[in-house]
Amino acid sequence: MIKGTAQLINALSEDRREYLFSLKDEFSLSESTFLELLKDELDLALWKEGSIEKFIDREKLGKMDKGQRKDEVLKMVRNSISLLRKGPVDYSSFTPEYPSRKKTIEIAEHEVVFGKCPCPVDGEKTRCCKLTTLDVIMQCAFSCSYCAVRSFYDDEKIIIPKDLEEKLLAMSFDENKYWHIGTGQASDSLMLGDDYSTLSALSAFARKHPDVVIEHKSKSGRKDIFDRVWPRNMLFTWSLNASVIIEKEEHLTATLDERISAARKARDKGALIGFHIHPMVYFKGWEDGYREVVGKITSAFAPDEITVISAGTLVFTKEVIKTMRTEGKMTRTSQMELTKSAGKYTYPLEVRKRMYDTLFAYFPEEYKEKAFTYLCLEDPSLWLSALHKEYSSDSDFELDMKRHYMSKIT
Repeated sequence: MIKGTAQLINALSEDRREYLFSLKDEFSLSESTFLELLKDELDLALWKEGSIEKFIDREKLGKMDKGQRKDEVLKMVRNSISLLRKGPVDYSSFTPEYPSRKKTIEIAEHEVVFGKCPCPVDGEKTRCCKLTTLDVIMQCAFSCSYCAVRSFYDDEKIIIPKDLEEKLLAMSFDENKYWHIGTGQASDSLMLGDDYSTLSALSAFARKHPDVVIEHKSKSGRKDIFDRVWPRNMLFTWSLNASVIIEKEEHLTATLDERISAARKARDKGALIGFHIHPMVYFKGWEDGYREVVGKITSAFAPDEITVISAGTLVFTKEVIKTMRTEGKMTRTSQMELTKSAGKYTYPLEVRKRMYDTLFAYFPEEYKEKAFTYLCLEDPSLWLSALHKEYSSDSDFELDMKRHYMSKIT
C-alpha cells in the first residue's frame, strides 16, 4: 500500500470505504489508481458533492473489453472532477456542518524564537517582504477551513509560552535585519486579546525596540484591546474576506463589519492599522463580494488612516490538503484547479491576475497612493497590472515597505 493511503482510507465512512474496495477488486485497480480515486472521494465529501459513484457510467463500461475498463473508470471520474474544479465555486447551495470544539489554553515552557516569512521560494518565484515571524501563541481558537496552522500543532490545545515578557526582553537581535515582525503566523494575533498578557509582553518588547515594527494580524472583532493605547510601532491589521467566505469558510471568526469596527476603534485610539484581503476565493459572485469589502474599507477610513493594504489568494501545501481530507471538515476552498506555483498549489495565473486587477481597480487612486500596497506570496509578474508598480528585487520591496511604515510611525 502506498504510504499515507491508510490514513486517507480511515477518513472515509464505512459504506464509502466498502464501495471503493469493491471498485478496486472489480476492476483490478492498481494502488496508484485506487489512491487517486480515494482522494477524489474524500474531496467530493468535503465539497458536499456526493460520491464518485455518480460519475461511473456502468452501461458504457459494460460494452468495453475487460482490459479497457480500469483505465476508463479513472478517466470518467477524473474528467468529472476536473469540470467541478474549473470556474468559480458555487456557494449558493453549500451549508457546511462544522461542529466546533473548545480548545484548552495552556501556559507552558516553550522557546520563543524568530521564524521567517512563508514565501515558498525566497527571492525567486515570489516577491518576498522578508517578514520575520514570532510565535507567541501556538494554535488558533478560530476554525477557518483552509488554515495551515492546524497541520503544525495539537488541534485541541493552545500554547502560550511561560514568562513570555521576560523571554522577549531577553532576546538579542540585529534590528536592521529583523525590523518587521509578525505574530499572526502560528495563531490569530488578537483572538485572546490581552487575557493572558501576550499583548502586554509584546508592548514591552515594542517599547524596548522602537525601530522595529510589530504587526498583529487578526480575524477578531475584539474592541476591548483598544481601551488602552499601544506603542506606536505596534501595527494592527485585519484579514478581510467577502461576507460569504467568512460565513461559509472562516468559522467562529468575526463578521466583516465587526472586523472593520474593531479597526475603526484602533485607529481612533491612534494605532496604526491595515488590511490584508487574503485569502481571496474564486467563487460565483466574487466581483461583488470583494467590491463590498473595498467599499467597507473606503467608507470607514480616509486614505491617510491606513498603513497597508495587501491581497493574496488561496495557497495550499500538500500537507494542508492531506489534513483537510483526513479531518473531513466541509469546505469548497479546495474545489479549485490545483495549479503548482512556487512549490505550492493555488489558482492558475490568469485567474489570480483577473482577481487582483479587479480588486485594486475598486480602490480610488488616493488609497493606493497613501497606503502601502502589495501582493502576498505572489508571482512578481502580477504586480504591475494590479498595483501599477513593481520591484526588481526582494530587497527593493522590503526597503520601500520599511520606508513607508517608518514614515507612519514617526
